[in-house]
Amino acid sequence: MKILAIDTSTTHSSCAVMEDNNIVGDFSINQSMSHNEILLVMVDEVLKKLNIDIEDIDLFVAVTGPGSFTGIRIGVTVVKALAMALNKPIVAVNTLEALSFGIFSDKKKIPLIDARGERVYYGVYEGISNTNIVAPALLTIDELLEEFSNKGEFVFVGDCVNLYKERILKNKNFEITPACLNSCISRNACVVGKLKFERGDISDCFNLSPEYVRLSQAQRDMENKGK
Repeated sequence: MKILAIDTSTTHSSCAVMEDNNIVGDFSINQSMSHNEILLVMVDEVLKKLNIDIEDIDLFVAVTGPGSFTGIRIGVTVVKALAMALNKPIVAVNTLEALSFGIFSDKKKIPLIDARGERVYYGVYEGISNTNIVAPALLTIDELLEEFSNKGEFVFVGDCVNLYKERILKNKNFEITPACLNSCISRNACVVGKLKFERGDISDCFNLSPEYVRLSQAQRDMENKGK
């Protein structure tokens, strides 16, 4: 089985290809170009280097958020378009779920996605099975650290942990992951997506949608005008 996972939920654009339980190629970049400008170029480049035609992909995996509203929409739209054109199945993977999946620790795992303004999207996961024990939510970083200050040992993962490194490590029960584990979302999503597919947890082009924890800025502005 050949699987293509696409992630645009953070400032990184990334895609990964898994074949027969091996990650055979991936492309991840964080730079000034928008997801819209770089994503399809990345996918095309990876597949060409692997000598794989897009028609050979058996399963598409969409990382559906939470994260950047515009970014998520771009990634989800691309996956839906490819799957519809090729009549292939889709699996949706939560960004936080993918982030925490690669962490093997006795401590509970708190993946973080930057939501700007010192706010973060987070969830809590535990064990090799990566069981979600606190649903994805949004808090300021200080609210989050206070919330879990006396609830045991935790490891924080995500590309924004360095922003708050000093505050996180003030608590002796908290630790952070190294940089190599903080942005491998599409790689992890390939594996999670395959597991979901095997369980029959499959989406399609009509019901696949982004996972937003809060309303977009445009929606909030519209609601405020209505009030």
